Amino acid sequence: MSNVNFIFIQIFGMTATVFLCVSYMVKSKKKFLFLGLLGDIIYGLTFIFVNSWGAGIITLLSCCQFVFVLIYLNKQKQLPKFIAFLFVTLFLIVGCVTLSNVWDIIPMIIYCFYTMALYYEDIKKIKLVYLVSNLLLVVYDIMVMAYANAFEDCVESICLFNVVFIDFIKSKKIFRGEIISATLKKFILLHGTKTFGFCLQSSSVEVKTSNNHNFNNSLKHASSTNQCLVYKYG
Repeated sequence: MSNVNFIFIQIFGMTATVFLCVSYMVKSKKKFLFLGLLGDIIYGLTFIFVNSWGAGIITLLSCCQFVFVLIYLNKQKQLPKFIAFLFVTLFLIVGCVTLSNVWDIIPMIIYCFYTMALYYEDIKKIKLVYLVSNLLLVVYDIMVMAYANAFEDCVESICLFNVVFIDFIKSKKIFRGEIISATLKKFILLHGTKTFGFCLQSSSVEVKTSNNHNFNNSLKHASSTNQCLVYKYG
């Protein structure tokens, strides 16, 4: 391989990595698929450029699958299962025809995972499946001594792991907040505000029922009751 070819390959690889890393950060499934499509086009052309026809054809087939998913997504419909089955079959056929060692099975498995992920509506679940697939891809790159690709796929995996981990932490915080809020509302509904554990009524004001304090003390008592945390924050 000439130095010029090597430089072009690295430029293509880094460009595809940038597109894919950016796609992992978006919240919309449509944007995620579009950026992934651009990244896979460049990856597929890179594989073909180095005469790795099997990986190149599988990657470009995956691009076609992205196009189908985007078309059906614009129609607010899910990709028909027979189309997904067709692409999975094509991945397996191309993989078997171009199979040169046992490690070539990994790309076939990865793109089957990608197909499965496209049926999820939740973008977080899609990213989780992609994380598992990317980690397998790093293993494959190392086993076939494609160390440049391994580095780029490792960068993608780290980026994707951070995104998945941050989304997980955020979802746990939101879930915990909803539980606390629901528990507070239920407690107030069942027991009332005055019996709540953090109800702090001022001890400096005594409730007096004599006729001599009928007006001023009632105002003071109402003022101190308003300091209850439930009134303040609830």
